[in-house]
Amino acid sequence: MSEYSKYCAVGSSYTTAFIPVSDGVELFEIHFIPSKLSPFPPLIFLAGWGSLIYSWEIVLKEMTKDFEVYYVETREKGSAIHETEQILSIETLGNDLPFVLNHHNMEENGYIMFGSSLGATVILDSMSRNKINPSLAVLIGPNAEFNAPKLWIWIARITPPVLYYLVKPSVKWYMKKKYINMESDPKQYEKYARSLDEANPSRLRRSALNFSKYKVWDRLSIIHQNVLIFTGSKDVMHGYEDTVKMTESLSICDLVDLETNARTHSIEMVNQLRSFLKEKIHV
Repeated sequence: MSEYSKYCAVGSSYTTAFIPVSDGVELFEIHFIPSKLSPFPPLIFLAGWGSLIYSWEIVLKEMTKDFEVYYVETREKGSAIHETEQILSIETLGNDLPFVLNHHNMEENGYIMFGSSLGATVILDSMSRNKINPSLAVLIGPNAEFNAPKLWIWIARITPPVLYYLVKPSVKWYMKKKYINMESDPKQYEKYARSLDEANPSRLRRSALNFSKYKVWDRLSIIHQNVLIFTGSKDVMHGYEDTVKMTESLSICDLVDLETNARTHSIEMVNQLRSFLKEKIHV
């Protein structure tokens, strides 16, 4: 079995490439191609902060039945090529998106932006700055701000990357106690723990320090594109009350509560996206 074939629906295929973006950075991309012409616009897929593709196996296997998917790993991930290490902020991640769209000649045609957690926030930020103009933005557990505990920001600031592996067990313990509902969704912890295990320590540290300063609340009202948010009211890490507040701040937004993080990463979610596209976007 080839490296990414397990993420493909039966009959679909894929190619991989590095896409040149801003600041001399190159982003790793997997282009999934369905076996038949897709009835939907092409979909740009941005996973969360440090998130690994294996977290999306169920979703991608279902999506690639009839979606053309461009799975793009953002610049804070270990796969990105930096000639010299560049700034890792919400804005710089968003500045890369027009390069990806231009590379695939998508800017003049309709396309869907699909993002989870950090990826969703990058999409919101980019739309608020008129960097991208998708037909639809699909957001899984978006964050309007990153409120990391001050203690952890202080630890990140003073701890060199070489000591990352010493503090990692404490980070995992805190994440499990503070942000994961182990009763309703124990697999969520497994996903995030593996992401920490495979993260690039230097980029994780630098991005954490920059993301901790970020807020997009005051720019949500100027976003004019169609937005569909999937949330989990039992997902502690992606606060439900803030998601409802975001929905109310956006001009054109539908909110679907799937209760758990697992259901937002499911076939059910993809089927709801298909129905939404047919009923609301008329594709």
